[in-house]
Amino acid sequence: MQVITPKQWFTLVATALSGLVVVVSVLAFGFGDGPVSRNADGASGTPKKFTGRLRPSQPPDVDIIAAPAPRPAVRPGPAPRFAFIPPEIGILNSPPGDIGSTADVLPAADPGTWAVDVRERPAPPQTARSEPASVQEPANRRRKPRPGHYTLGERLAEIAPGAKARLAERFGAAKVAWPPEEVALVAIKDERTLELHARSKSGKWIFIHRYKVLAASGRGGPKLSRGDRQVPEGIYRITYLNPNSRYHVSLRVNYPNQFDRKMASKDGRKDLGGDIMIHGKRTSAGCLAMGDPAAEELFVLVAEVGKEKTRLIIAPTDFRRSKPAADPNAPDWLSGLYTEVATAMADFKRPQSPSLLSLLGL
Repeated sequence: MQVITPKQWFTLVATALSGLVVVVSVLAFGFGDGPVSRNADGASGTPKKFTGRLRPSQPPDVDIIAAPAPRPAVRPGPAPRFAFIPPEIGILNSPPGDIGSTADVLPAADPGTWAVDVRERPAPPQTARSEPASVQEPANRRRKPRPGHYTLGERLAEIAPGAKARLAERFGAAKVAWPPEEVALVAIKDERTLELHARSKSGKWIFIHRYKVLAASGRGGPKLSRGDRQVPEGIYRITYLNPNSRYHVSLRVNYPNQFDRKMASKDGRKDLGGDIMIHGKRTSAGCLAMGDPAAEELFVLVAEVGKEKTRLIIAPTDFRRSKPAADPNAPDWLSGLYTEVATAMADFKRPQSPSLLSLLGL
């Protein structure tokens, strides 16, 4: 029989105790809360599978890791476009796809408290800034329209103050009340002038001012077809005020009128052309280019008086002084037209001695 030495006894007891500790540890972890295992470097590993009942407490040597509080889910996207609207304004639905979510709504608005121009898309959302009240932009301030995107009211608001001041001065010098009841424009092609006449209610026609026509293509004679670059001749009306003209502002002439169409039918002419304007700048192709200041005055004048109370006469020469030379190549109906134009011009007295400034269109 072999005798066990004390050293061997110590080794056996230590091994048994170590095994017991391992068994107890396994049982403790197996019936616990499944703590997070850790690698040698302290990083988190795969949690142990829960296989038993819950224990009332964790062992003191287990690290307790507090889980962060749950955060509400937020869909990423830019700031709401209408974040600047105060709470009392009400509901405003965002157009689908405009800011990334169709659920961006505010409480419903009272239509009587605000207005939206539906023809324009709102500006892109911007980061809100906190500024002193003294430098914040007023909420009801309207942006300045881009060139080419004016309404008639916006254009008049821009040019009318200066134009009205000049017109009032001209009417004051002629001793005619401003605004007048009716106006007449008499264009004389060979003189390159446009006379302004006006009258008060139940009054007589009085000469107000002579504007210089800065450019007018063609020569004496009526406009007969598209592309002939002729300025029409006859008695016309203003049908439209264009605030977005390529030539600053413009007044559309109702060429071809009924007489022009009738004579074209008689001659067998089909395409008479159109788009005849009185406008700004100093270039023309069948129109009357007046320069910007004069065009502004005429534009504001017709807007103030009304298109229905504005008449336009375009003559090859001043029939109050002379008659045009006979043209053997002219249509046979032209003499009748000139007679009609001369009769209409007789209502407007030609100024006997216009001032030099008026002759220059100033």
